[in-house]
Parts: sequence; structure tokens; C-alpha cells
Amino acid sequence: MATPKPTSRIGDVFRLAPCLTSEELLVLLALADYGDRIFPSQAALAAKTRLHRVTVNRVLAALREKQVVRSKGYGKALTYTLDLSLAATGGVTGGYTTCSPRLQVVSLPATGGVAHGYRDPNSQTNSQTNPRPANAGTGGWGVPLELRDRIRALDPRGDFVAQATVCRRVLADHQLTGQDADAAWQLLVVHWSRTGSDPYSTLHKVTESLSGARDVRALVLHKIKGIAA
Repeated sequence: MATPKPTSRIGDVFRLAPCLTSEELLVLLALADYGDRIFPSQAALAAKTRLHRVTVNRVLAALREKQVVRSKGYGKALTYTLDLSLAATGGVTGGYTTCSPRLQVVSLPATGGVAHGYRDPNSQTNSQTNPRPANAGTGGWGVPLELRDRIRALDPRGDFVAQATVCRRVLADHQLTGQDADAAWQLLVVHWSRTGSDPYSTLHKVTESLSGARDVRALVLHKIKGIAA
């Protein structure tokens, strides 16, 4: 029997959509788009889906738990295969998908997607609408109103409150508190509004190579100022 074309696989993925979260659907579509030989790196999947690498890792674990995706190999040398048999053999009836027990497995919690001890602030596990920061537009840990629309255009999934929460924690871990932390946050927000790179991702890059630094606080603040300049 002829191997199904990638387009038919994508149709099968869409038929399984009611049994998947939005992130699972997006990652599964990205995998199906590779055709028969599927061996992208997590970085490639992150770029293709516009998801954080931490989120991609968590979603792949959830898809493996649901037995929709299988992987072989170790470390970065992983090859993936897709099992879309439910979509191809009648998993859909009367126009609606009946989710089998295996597809009703609850997706793995965000604790499976932690890098350097910090939860991915853009994960959809927090599906509530972003609340308006109490001090938005007034400095501090809010996002100035004049920057919010610009950020939304570049990063529609950006969560202002979650970003502020996780960045405050990371900055404190690197000895930036009080006015130093406030200043760093505002610089990160300005950079966000210019590039679409969220503060957490930018801060993660800034704090990657600090080994041997005598004054971590000063070095982190200096790097942030350099990026936001």
C-alpha cells in the first residue's frame, strides 16, 4: 500500500484536533509537515511552531503519553513516528471525534517543561485571559500603555503578568532587587516592544554565561542595558 502523502497526514491530524490541546495540535501539525522522515531538533520545532523550546519539550512528552507520537534514539538524535490510526480508521463518527481512552490522557503538567528552575511563562497551561496589571502605564512592574499594543502586534501570546512574575524571580536570583530590578524590567519591556523577544527569553540569554563573574548584579544589568540600547 502506498505511503500516505504528508497532506493526508495533516488531514488526519485535524480530525484528531478535538482530542488535542492547541499546543499539541500545533506541534503535531509541524511534525506531520516533515513527511515520512521526521527528525527535527526541538529548536527547529520551536522555530516552526513559534513556541518556547520548554513548551515544545512538554508538548512532545504529552503526545508520547497519548501514544500519538513515538520517538527513537537518544539526546538530540531523535527520530519521530506518528500514529494517527484513530483518524484513519473511524475515530471520527457523525462529524464528531470520539476521543479514545488513550487520547483522553490529561496532558503532562508544566513541571515537565522547566528550564533552569523556571516555568515557561507563555505556556497555555495558564489559559486565563491576561489580567490588566494594576500599575500598567505607571512604571514599576507593569507594562506602559503606549507599549502594550506594539508588543501585542509582535507577540500576540505574550503574558504581561506572567512575564513580570518570572523575571522578578530571575532578577532576584541574580542579586537585582528594588530599583535595579525595576530598571532592568523596564529595559526588557522596551526591548520586547522593539523586537517581539519576550523579557524571559531575553533574560535567559543574558544570564547564560556568568561563570566567574565577580559582580553578578552589575554584569547582568550592564548586559540588559546593552541589549535594550
